[in-house]
Amino acid sequence: MNSVSKYSASLDIGSSKICCVIVTKDQHEISQIIGIGYNEAKGVSNGIISDFGLATKSIIAAISEAESQANIKINEISISASSKVVTTKIFQKKIDISDDRIDETHINETLRLILDEDYFQGKQVLHAAPISCSIDDANDIKNPIGMYGSSLEVEFIISYIGKNHYKNYLECIANHSLDIGQIVFSGFASGIAVLNDNELDLGCAVLEIGASTTSLSIFAKGNFLFSEVINFGGNNISEAIARFFGISFREAEKIKVMHASAVEHSADKGISFEVPSINFENNDNFVHISKKDLHEVIKPHLENIFKWTKSVINNSGYSNIISRQLVMTGGGSQLDGLVILAKDYLDYNSRIGLPREFKINLESPLNPSHSVALGIIQSVFKANEEEKTQFFRSLKTKKNKFSFFRNWMTQNFF
Repeated sequence: MNSVSKYSASLDIGSSKICCVIVTKDQHEISQIIGIGYNEAKGVSNGIISDFGLATKSIIAAISEAESQANIKINEISISASSKVVTTKIFQKKIDISDDRIDETHINETLRLILDEDYFQGKQVLHAAPISCSIDDANDIKNPIGMYGSSLEVEFIISYIGKNHYKNYLECIANHSLDIGQIVFSGFASGIAVLNDNELDLGCAVLEIGASTTSLSIFAKGNFLFSEVINFGGNNISEAIARFFGISFREAEKIKVMHASAVEHSADKGISFEVPSINFENNDNFVHISKKDLHEVIKPHLENIFKWTKSVINNSGYSNIISRQLVMTGGGSQLDGLVILAKDYLDYNSRIGLPREFKINLESPLNPSHSVALGIIQSVFKANEEEKTQFFRSLKTKKNKFSFFRNWMTQNFF
């Protein structure tokens, strides 16, 4: 294999699977997926490295599969950090302006002062972006650069991870002789991958349903603003099916994917199938399951997810600044009828979010389970674009390299 620097690679370390994606850009700057590798997430629990040896083997296997498919050897990769181990909070800092006129160094200073606080000792910042600004206590300043004032206050949204979790991620990758480009918060990455420009501008909620966690992220005015996570996902629904019908988890997962629906259809009562019992041992011990019964088992769990979603949006403080739009992504979002149930329960316009801006010539089409991996790639592309500007170049060093969603020096400041 060749080692080629123009390729970008990402690794989504999820609850049930590890996905590696390799992407290149052609002469027209169109992103082309040339390699995808999967492996079971052994040694990983809710995105946390729980068994270093097993996790390293799982990660290396996924990377190697993607490299083989792309026929290249990568030398750098960016990875996801699970919602489970990432904290997202609002921070603000006010500084005096000695020369009366505000420039980018003053914005730099506000963030630097925040990150120098004792609170961030033992933490690694993954994402930082301004969401509001005031000059001399006057709020709603769109772009402070070039304006006059004696004081400047900037409010930032910052996502961070514990240094030890961060080191564990690094060590697993280092065993494959790879450099780390970025570590990107998965809730941030999935939103970047699936939202269109109107949704990003007018405001939208992104519900990422993973195997063992579900995260709700809010985006508005081009920025990532908020995220919260619950320890419940697609695997919990499969476990409920397995317990209720007395079948194995593997069989429950199969019938969930093939037959389950979030909404009941009139013909469901007449459709049934047989599944091997949990104590099946080379005999005819099967369980008879109807689609109607299957629907009745999974519906309460899905309603609980939407009940939680509604509560989080209402309590986030951002419900009045986003449109009534919900985009669902992640492997658990592929359940039939989920959009209809979300619309009925939340009264939001809902859709399933697929990764945008990528072409693929491989046999497997893109689906919502690829959102995080491809969102990481888009985050890297955007960060590389921003590194070409002067703004925040001094902060984006090897020691403290984190992702930004939009160029802070655009005409619209946030």
